[in-house]
Amino acid sequence: MENNNNMSLSNMLKNPGDLLEIARNPGKFGLDTFKSLSNQQKQYVAFAAAAGLLIYGYMVNRH
Repeated sequence: MENNNNMSLSNMLKNPGDLLEIARNPGKFGLDTFKSLSNQQKQYVAFAAAAGLLIYGYMVNRH
């Protein structure tokens, strides 16, 4: 991830190497990537995380 200033969600999906780098060291690259996103994209990430937590809670409660 040489150029964090132009990072967007669509660019991350087009280049899976960036996602792999974030997964290897989420503390460094994950936060840097999140900070480089636009406010609208940060809202998308927050919404997806909230939806994931709700689904996870539902599935755990179901078993």
